[in-house]
Amino acid sequence: MPADEPRELPMLIRSELGDDGVLLATIDMPGRSMNVFSVALMDALEALLDDVEATPDVRSVVLTSGKSSFLAGADLAMVRGFTEPGPGDTAEVMFKRCGRLGRLFLRVEDSTKPWVAAVNGTALGGGLELAMACRERLVVDDARALIGLPEVRWGLLPGAGGTQRLPRLAGFEQGMSMLLTGRAITPRHAAELGIFSRALPAPELLAEARAVARELQGRSPDQAAKYLHHAQTDVPVHSDEQARRIARAHGVSDPDFERYPAYSAIIDSVLLGARKDLAEATDIEMRQFLRLMFDPVAGNMVRTLFLNRQRADRELAAPRDLRIERITLGPLSTTRRAWREAIEKSKLAHASDAALSADTAQIVDSQGRSYLVALRTLDDAGGEEFFDVTAAVLSPAGPYGRAMEIVATDDAVAQALAALANGLGALPYRTRAARSALLRLAAATGDNPLDALALSAFDLAADGMVDDTELFDVAACAAGIAPAFSGGPFTRLWQERSRLTARLQGPEAETWRALEHRLGPSYPS
Repeated sequence: MPADEPRELPMLIRSELGDDGVLLATIDMPGRSMNVFSVALMDALEALLDDVEATPDVRSVVLTSGKSSFLAGADLAMVRGFTEPGPGDTAEVMFKRCGRLGRLFLRVEDSTKPWVAAVNGTALGGGLELAMACRERLVVDDARALIGLPEVRWGLLPGAGGTQRLPRLAGFEQGMSMLLTGRAITPRHAAELGIFSRALPAPELLAEARAVARELQGRSPDQAAKYLHHAQTDVPVHSDEQARRIARAHGVSDPDFERYPAYSAIIDSVLLGARKDLAEATDIEMRQFLRLMFDPVAGNMVRTLFLNRQRADRELAAPRDLRIERITLGPLSTTRRAWREAIEKSKLAHASDAALSADTAQIVDSQGRSYLVALRTLDDAGGEEFFDVTAAVLSPAGPYGRAMEIVATDDAVAQALAALANGLGALPYRTRAARSALLRLAAATGDNPLDALALSAFDLAADGMVDDTELFDVAACAAGIAPAFSGGPFTRLWQERSRLTARLQGPEAETWRALEHRLGPSYPS
């Protein structure tokens, strides 16, 4: 094949072979702002691997992205297929399906034709796992880019070799920190840890990656040379108590260790896979991944905090051209000072006016409209307050951000408050009533807190205060009212429906039958 002639591969990956034997492979999924793994992209990667291995003129590969980011995670259909197994999806069927990406990455790792990752932006989840599988890894020196494995935030673990390659590159302590917190780091920090060989200015990245790819041609894979911590002498021997000690050392409480099985699955993957060859270690990781797939916690968290959170971010957002020009605060009582702190941390233009009523704000949007808003926080839970003006209820910031409930019947003011939520980095959630649904939910009490939340959610639905139960679950978890492992109060209500609704009679039983019909299509059986 003539040099520099485009090769016939699926359109998700463009490729161009140079005279130097370096194949430049560019991932560029059409119609998306960001590359994400899908079945189609896996097919394209497999076709690329086959083509590289079958073409003598290809002597090394540079892998990069045609977008401003590299690659981040998996698409919604792929994630849903992993976390909602069908009736015939046995453990072995799921092992084969879910393990496909890891097997492809092993082919990248073991290829006699060296692969060099030129990571030109954010690389999260499977994107970072792909980069780590490459023989050499260069990254753009851009503080805006995110590098990490966030799967634990959704009750999962990295399932394509991430729990094995990260500790081998960055060391046990640094690897465990990234895996157990899910926090992303900057490219420069990732290079300092050894995840990447170097962080380079954007204009130099591809040329340097190509030079490295040329230099590696003809050299066989050498894991001892690739992995600074290949011997893994820093990884302790596995035991249940050792796993708990590691979790505690990284800030995981004993109750959370019990409630969130992803913590133990990640630690078990690292410890049990240590000092084994990568093929065996990746199989160990996939067995732990499947352990989570068949546990309801992962399904709850993925459905609410990943799949439905993305829908919430789309559907609840303010119009793109609407923003808040100014917010003026009246005197704030102690329980509402979180508002002042949130606004002062934001980039919103703000001021104070003692003439305004206590615990209110005047907001002005980019269309010149002005609104008076009552300000509340979740500390106000416990009282039934009917608002005669629009209200906004702000939650504390937590692991999944924060929520801002908009209590409004008027669409224009609700849109303006959604713009305010955006300025505060909060998820907007609207209740079309004169009362706050989140404050009522936060006031729920009972011997079993999760059951109390579920029954409170039932009452809210019965009163017509919840338009979309899935989005309400997202808001309840983002606000920190419902714990993440539960998936939210309606998820809990659905999963425990036989027990929680057994004593309902008369009108309540009728209400439940109507709600059950509504919940059925949205929640797995």
